[in-house]
Parts: sequence; structure tokens; C-alpha cells
Amino acid sequence: MTAGRNSYRFLLIPGLLLILIRCSVEKNTPSTRFFHGLTSKYNIYFNGNESFKAGLARINTGYTDDYSELLKIFEFSDPATVSMCSADMDRAIQKASKVISLKSITVKPEVKGNALPSEKEEEFLNRKEYNEWVDDSYLLMGKARLYRHEFELAKSTLNYNISNSSDIVIRNESTIWLARAYNETGNYNESYRILNELDPSVNFTKELKSLYYTTLADLYMKQKRYEEAITPLVTGLEYISGKRNKYRLTYLLAQLYEKVGDDNNATAYYRKVVKMNPPYEVEFNARINLAGVFDLNTGNPEAMKKELGKMLKDSKNKDYRDQIYYALGNLLKKEGEINEALSNYKKSAAASTINRNQKGRSFLALAEYFYDKPDYMNSGIYYDSAIFFLDPKYPDFQQLKTKSQNLNSLVEQLTIIQREDSLQRVAAMDPSARNTLIASIIEQVRQDEEAKAAGSEYTDRYNLGQYYENERRFQGNIDQEGKWYFYNQAALTFGRTEFRRRWGEEGEGEEGAGRGRRAGAEREKRRRMNKSRSSISQATAAQEENTQADTAKSSSLADNKKPEFYLRNLPMNDSLMAVSDERIANACLEAGKIYNEKFNDTEKSVESFESLLKRYPGNILEPEAIYSIYKVYKDTDNPRSETYRQRLVEKYPDNEYTKIITDPDYYNKKLEAQKEAESLYESAYDAYTKEDFTDAISICENALERFSKHELAPKFLLLKSLCVARISDERTFKEELKTLITLWPNTPESTKASELIAYLNKEVPELKVEEDKQIAEEIYTDDKETPQTFVAIIMNPAFNINQASFDIISYNIDNYTNKNYKTQGSLVDDKYILFTVSGFSALQEAMDYYSAFNAGQIIRNPAKSAMMTFIIGKNNLDILNKDKNPERYRLFFNEKYLAGDNNK
Repeated sequence: MTAGRNSYRFLLIPGLLLILIRCSVEKNTPSTRFFHGLTSKYNIYFNGNESFKAGLARINTGYTDDYSELLKIFEFSDPATVSMCSADMDRAIQKASKVISLKSITVKPEVKGNALPSEKEEEFLNRKEYNEWVDDSYLLMGKARLYRHEFELAKSTLNYNISNSSDIVIRNESTIWLARAYNETGNYNESYRILNELDPSVNFTKELKSLYYTTLADLYMKQKRYEEAITPLVTGLEYISGKRNKYRLTYLLAQLYEKVGDDNNATAYYRKVVKMNPPYEVEFNARINLAGVFDLNTGNPEAMKKELGKMLKDSKNKDYRDQIYYALGNLLKKEGEINEALSNYKKSAAASTINRNQKGRSFLALAEYFYDKPDYMNSGIYYDSAIFFLDPKYPDFQQLKTKSQNLNSLVEQLTIIQREDSLQRVAAMDPSARNTLIASIIEQVRQDEEAKAAGSEYTDRYNLGQYYENERRFQGNIDQEGKWYFYNQAALTFGRTEFRRRWGEEGEGEEGAGRGRRAGAEREKRRRMNKSRSSISQATAAQEENTQADTAKSSSLADNKKPEFYLRNLPMNDSLMAVSDERIANACLEAGKIYNEKFNDTEKSVESFESLLKRYPGNILEPEAIYSIYKVYKDTDNPRSETYRQRLVEKYPDNEYTKIITDPDYYNKKLEAQKEAESLYESAYDAYTKEDFTDAISICENALERFSKHELAPKFLLLKSLCVARISDERTFKEELKTLITLWPNTPESTKASELIAYLNKEVPELKVEEDKQIAEEIYTDDKETPQTFVAIIMNPAFNINQASFDIISYNIDNYTNKNYKTQGSLVDDKYILFTVSGFSALQEAMDYYSAFNAGQIIRNPAKSAMMTFIIGKNNLDILNKDKNPERYRLFFNEKYLAGDNNK
């Protein structure tokens, strides 16, 4: 029996091989169609379709809806779903491709006999594909590509299937999926066209009707035609299967009714969602949204508030308290309880722990309330917070962001006005009243910080309204101020004063009086050496002490519990008050423009411009303010507009804004001049590129005569300088660059000119020397009759100033025991260290000292820092302290003092 079975097994193998050979896709027979259809359906296609369904399951379990926003009809619309299903969809595409490549039968079947085929036979013979699972595979591939957001490939695949499939059901389904692809890519007209060509009442299964109506609803939703989306969604819900799909789309339908203002239907559908026993999050959100569509005329608001109160107490809702407060805020707003509503919106924002979007929505509710008042200051603050927390995918996010940016611009100007007004008011107070006010603020700071530490709700109330900038920005300023020269210089000055008090102003040699000359000198030397060491030590200590004092001062300025924090920005003199007034005037003008241009609020705009005119009559900004009011009223109130026109013409007849009003061609003329200047510059630049430098210079000079004040003037000057560099010497080139810097400082062109001069000074140092000699001749005088001072310069701000002081003093003690020379050292602009030795009786004594002083041997200099020495008169020393260019004076000294001797 076993042997018989084995023999049958051996006979089966060649039989199967024979079937496979006879079932090649190159033949189209009933047996080949059956074989390839069977293996396609139950092997390759089956596996691909299972992968597709696995991908859908991953999306169903992995995707989280935001029930506070309009749900998406199809979750695959969200790009986040691609990563969830990508691997499964890849496998589905591979299997579908395998069916198409290995199982497609396109050869025509053989026709037996000569009889004409029937209509049904004719239709069969005209098919493009004879494996009925190939078009299913194309459809599967198109859907999988759509889920992978490969929209163009999906369109191509589905279009091909529509053109080639012989199955009307497959063609209809492919058309619906193609419409979905068009929806995702924004081609709404094409989507509507192909959907409109379908008739769901003919040959449409329940599943196809579900696909059709949800796709049509999606088309309207993506265009924000929410009212039109309702009808197909209602119809689609009749055919949808699956609990999750039903409660999601029922919830969406409730949202759409809420969106279009049909609160009754919204209420009905939200209640329907609750009855569908969905997951708790869905039920919770449906109940919350019921409060939002609550009808005060037909419902019981107290009962609704009571229900929301219970939800707040439920421990299950700990992470949902932000949404409950938000719903309470909406309900109270409907009742007209505005203050209570605002309080609940704030509680909602504070309660948000994991839901950033809800925090953003709570801030947005506050922002919109203040915007409608209008209170742009508060609105801007809340819009700024809303944009920070809202997801960029939030509906109309970009419009909200633009509004926030516009409000930020306005708030910036309003803050300047409020802050400067407050500072001026406090500055004008009686000192005792001011101190009392500041003391009360500091006390409030302490109370608030204690309350915050205790965990109670904390509010930032200590800033005296808007008197001062926020602490973070000020701290940034302190960090910068800590690097200023004056901070370091204050400490050094203290040490220098102490050093001078102990040494430079005391009698030298009291203890040696009446003793032997040599012994007295030795004792004096030892005394002075000891005092020198002591003085330097004490000076260093004093320097550190003073630095600590400065640090303490800066710390006080940054400490909001110190009076200095509140005094630092007060305009306490006329010049500071003028600066404060100028800030207010500029802010009034800019705020007026923003009100008009960004918010179309003509009333606030004119109010802001008028504030400038009333507060600062005759201000340089007055003509622009008058002109701006004229423009605001021009299209809405012609009589008022004419009043401001006359005012501008009479008060400022020669102003540019007057010319704009009185000369209709003013702009045209200005535009023509602009075009002409640009044309000349292009011609000059073209000549420069062609190396016709003489012609380019001529064009530039012609342009500068005609357009000397034009914005292109510095460009002409720079181009002319570059041309001069090509046909003249470096000295002439440098003079041209200096002219540009003088005429147009603080422009990009002058910056470039400065860079070129620096390069010239480096490459051709004799030019720098020559220039410095010339300047020195102009600023310094023959000052040999005044008291002379010896100067030693160390060109290294990090050099040990105490060590150098010690070395110079030691040198003087060793070599000039009986002289009363005074030594001082200071850091200059954090660029170099300057030491002076004074007390010379005559010029020759100073020159002798200079000749004997060898800086390289006397001052310890392990870093090999550059040093120089010279003699300078009292008047010239004052000039040097202002010029702060010792190299320049040294050139003067070499010429006037050394008379040809070698420079040291």
C-alpha cells in the first residue's frame, strides 16, 4: 500500500509540471485563466491585501485625534500616519506588483470556427486584461501609494486602472480613490468633475456608497465649505460600517453643525456620540462640546455648569481640567458673565499639563476677547502666547501668526509710550514720595515672591505698570555694561589714588634728615622699597575692593528688591527727558501707522497721530503726522482731510510731505530722478567692468553734482574711489576713501571704505605714518615750555599693571634717590597701559631721564609686549588723553624733541 502511494506521488510531480507549462501567461485558455486567477487571489494578492489591512489597523491604533479641532474624515490625510503604515503599504505594493508582472494575461484567446462572435463574446475578446485579479492589484497599489502620500504615483496607477479595467465596480472604486488623491493635492475641480460623473444610485454597493459620500464630504471640508459637507456626510453615515468609523464621523458631523451655527443639530449629534459608548476621551470631549453649543433659551445653564463642576472633581479628569475650564469659560461668555469667563480661560491655560494646543486655545480666547474690545495691548500679549503653544497645523495658524506679529509691532510702540510716560511721572515726583512709592513696590515684590514660594497663584505685579523693561532684557544690558571701560577704570583709579597718597604726595627722606649722607640714602632707599611693596599690595587690595563695590552696584541694578533697580532709567535731567520725549513721539507716529495699515482702525490711528501733535508741537515728526492724518481721512472724510492739508501747507510749505500733496507729479519726478540716478550708476559700473576708468570717474562726478544727497551718492563715491585706485597712487585712493567716510558716515559704503583704508595701512605702512604725522602736526603744539612728563606705553591691556608700576618705582628709587618723581599707571580704553613719571624741574632733566630709561631692561616683559617711551608737555598730554593714539604722538615727539636722533 505504501509503495502504491509513493508511485502516485512520483506520477503527481510531472503532472504538476505539465500543468504549469500548459498554464503559461503566454497562453490564454480557460485553464490558464483559472490557474493564474486562483494563484493570484489566494496567494499573492491575498498576502498584499492582508498587509494593506495591517497598515490600516496600525493607523487605527496609533493615530490620535485632536477632538478640540475639526476631525479629519480620513486619518491618512495627516502626514504623521505615513510612518505608521509605510512598511505594510510597501509590502502591499510589492505583492500587487508581483501579480501584475507575473500573472497578467494580455494575449487574445483563440477563436474556434468562423462564426461571428456574440456581443458578449465580442466584449470578452476586446478586453485588455484576462486575469480578473490584475485590476484589483492595480487598485490595491493605488490605495497603498495614497497612504504613503505618493500622490502622483497613486494618480498614475488609478488612472491606468480606470482606463484598462473591464470591471465597472473596480473602475468606480478606482475613480473614488483617484478623487481622494486629487483632494489631498488640492485639485478640487478635477475631484468634483470625476465624482460628478459617477451615479452612486446605479450598481453601487453599500461599501462603495460609503466611500463615495465620505470622499465628497472631504472635498467640501478641504475647501472649508462646511455647510455643503454636511449633507454627503449625513448620507455617508448611513452606509459606514465599524464602530470607530461611526463615532468619529458622528462626532465630526456634530462639529460641522457647530461650525455653521446650528447648535440644535450639534447638540443632538454630540449626545448621539455619548450614547454610542465610545472610548472615554471621545465621550469626554463630546460632553465638553455640549457646553459649547448649549442653548441658553431652551436649556438649563445652571445644570450644565453643575455637570461641568462634577467633571472637574472627578479624578479621571485630572489631565482634562484645562478643557473643562475652557468649556466653562465659553458657557459663561454666552451668559454675559465676561469676568468669570476670562477667569476660567486663565485657569484653563494654567491647568494645561500635557495639552499644549488647549493652552494655546485658551490664550486665543483671551486674545480674541481683548482684540474685539479693542484692547490691543492685552490682545497682543495673549496672541503671542497663543501662537507659542498652538500647533502650526492648527486651523488658520498662519493668519493668527500674522495678526500676532502685527500686534507685537503695535504693542512694542504702545509699551514705549506707557513706559516713558511712567518714568517721566516718577522722575517728576518729590524725592521722598518717589522713595515711598519704590519702597511699596519692593514690599509687594517680597509678598509676591513669598506667595509664589508658598505655591499660591502668582502674578507679576511689581513692575509699576509698564514703568520698566523686563528683568531679562535688563540683565542682558548689565552683562554688557560689566565690560565697559568705566567699570575697570573706577577700580584702577581708586588704587592709583591710594598709591599716590602714600607715595607721590609724602615727603621723601624725613627720617634721613641730620644723618650721614650715605647711611641716610640707604635707609631711605630701604624705607621706600618697603613702602613701595606695601603700597602696591594696598593698591591691589583697594582695586579688588572697588571692583567688588562695582559688582555690588550692578547687582543692585539687577535686583528688583533694591531701589537702584527702579531708579536706573528715570529721566532725571533735561537731556534724558528730551531723549524720553523723542521716544514717545516716534512711538506715537509708528503706532498711528500700524493702527491704520495693519488693523484699519482709523479712530485709534488719528488718536495716536493727534497725541504726537498735541504733546510735541513743532517736533521734527509733525509734518509726517499731519500728512498721515490727511491720508487717513482722504477717502472717508474729505472736509477733515482738507483741514489737515491746509495746515500742512501753511505751516510747512517747503517740506517734502507738502510737496507730495501740492504737486501731483512729485512722485513721478522723484521716480524719474531715481531711474536716472540708477541709469547713471549702471553706466559707470559698466565702464568700470570694461576697465574704462576715466569714463567711469567722469560719470560718477557728473552724478554726484546732480544727485549729491541721493541714496546712491555713497555708491558713486565708492565706485569712483575704486576707479582712482586703478589709475592713480595709493595716497590719492586713500584720500577718496576718506572723503566718502566724511560725507556718508555709518553707511555700508563707508564701512567698506574703512576696511580698504585698513588694508592700505597694513600693505603700505608709510601712508599711515604720513597721515599720522600730518594729523599730529595739526593737533599738537610746541609745548616744551610747560612742565614735561615722561610716558611709558605698554600696548597690551592685559599686562600686569601692578608689576610694571613696581618696576618703574624701583628704578626711580635705585637711580634717583633724592628726586621727588611721581609715578602713575592707568588702563586706557582697554587698549593699552599708560605710565607717567612727573616732577622734572626742566626739559633737559626730562630728556636725560628719557635717554637713561631702557624700557626693555627695566620693565619685566615675559610676553614681549610692544612698548614705547617719550617726553610730553602738559598741554599735549591733555590732547593725547583725548586722541588716545600714542603712536601718533610719538611721531611728533621724534620730529620735535629728538631732532634726528635714533627713535627708541
